[in-house]
Amino acid sequence: MFYAALVLLDRPNPILTRELIYTGVTRAKRQLTLVESGRGMLKEAVLSKVMRVSGLEEG
Repeated sequence: MFYAALVLLDRPNPILTRELIYTGVTRAKRQLTLVESGRGMLKEAVLSKVMRVSGLEEG
């Protein structure tokens, strides 16, 4: 049994990104409980872009 709870705070957090949301959702094999304390935090997290610093050029 794999249950997961994803709790979003009521204010923006720079580490809360779509990748982190994806990880939380995919860890739940049977059931996911999502708690969104602040309105729009899930949408803001999903729309946020990750800035990677790898030294490789995009192209």
